[in-house]
Amino acid sequence: MEIIRWAILLVLVLPVPFFLGFIPVKHMNSLQRTPAMTYVCGWFVSFFLFEVTAVPFILLEKSFTMVVAVYTCIIAVLLLISLWQGRELWKDYAQTVRRALELPGYVKLGWAVVVLLILFQMFYAVRYEYYDGDDAYYIATSVLTDTFDSMYLRDAYTGYLYPLDIRHAFSPTPIYQAWLSRLSGIAPAVVAHTVLAPVWLLFMYCIYAQIGNRLLWNKRSYRPVFMLLITLWFSFGNISLYTSETFAMTRTWQGKGLMAGMVVPALFLCLIYLAQEKASRGIWMLFVCVCLSAVFATSVSFMLIPTVTGAAAVLTGVRNRSLRHAAKVFACCIPCLLLAVCYLLAAR
Repeated sequence: MEIIRWAILLVLVLPVPFFLGFIPVKHMNSLQRTPAMTYVCGWFVSFFLFEVTAVPFILLEKSFTMVVAVYTCIIAVLLLISLWQGRELWKDYAQTVRRALELPGYVKLGWAVVVLLILFQMFYAVRYEYYDGDDAYYIATSVLTDTFDSMYLRDAYTGYLYPLDIRHAFSPTPIYQAWLSRLSGIAPAVVAHTVLAPVWLLFMYCIYAQIGNRLLWNKRSYRPVFMLLITLWFSFGNISLYTSETFAMTRTWQGKGLMAGMVVPALFLCLIYLAQEKASRGIWMLFVCVCLSAVFATSVSFMLIPTVTGAAAVLTGVRNRSLRHAAKVFACCIPCLLLAVCYLLAAR
């Protein structure tokens, strides 16, 4: 029985996000059609869907079971659609593998070192897990959600009933982890510390790998050097409790860690591509998902995302001499702005 539970959990965090990524990746160009980009897109699609599914139920103070039922059905249907639409992508993945095998020996060695460093960090994140003080809120909220079948209606520190926690109601990261726990039967603390800690670390490095692909699109031999520098930077970035490197290694499963480690780099990745005159439709889809995933991670995004997106819209509009392009970039954060308005109305 325990093996089945772990198998379900691993399926939910490994192949499921990968297959969900087929939909946006299908509409990307050949440089972007990689397994790593597919995995990145799948996670942000998952966060986007959970945000738009769970928040209405949370505000209406409905049961967690209803969210589990609705979101699971949405994921199941979308998986079928994604598998059907992405059936042609396997040729691109095979071509990616062939190109990797044709790389010079010293480049392969560089990638091997990068992979070993990432695997070491994943092992380190689990074996020497750090019990951050914020776990008293994040993990406790996941436990209360699964145990009492309610969302943000109980005090995470005492378990007492209290009015809806509007401050966190729009950022359901702990509720998502409770969903993983409910479907797999694995305790929320184990889901966060033992599974999401290494898996989301891998997710983070997939984002940085795609940034390297874009920055060094015509210098493939330098890409492992870029990733080597990134992995070393994260290995020795614990100069304080509040660096993104510390968040990545010690609190990836928390909303703030998700924001610092994955959402901000993914935002940067999307904006690099959107700075071009013609960006693929898949990148626009990913950008919308990233903007809303920022709210999924933390309510700070209500201020951060419109500010960054607005500045990027102005810069890309000037660069491409296109007011329409600037308007399209800024329009991607409209869902975030709508949630911000709902937040202000609910907080009154």
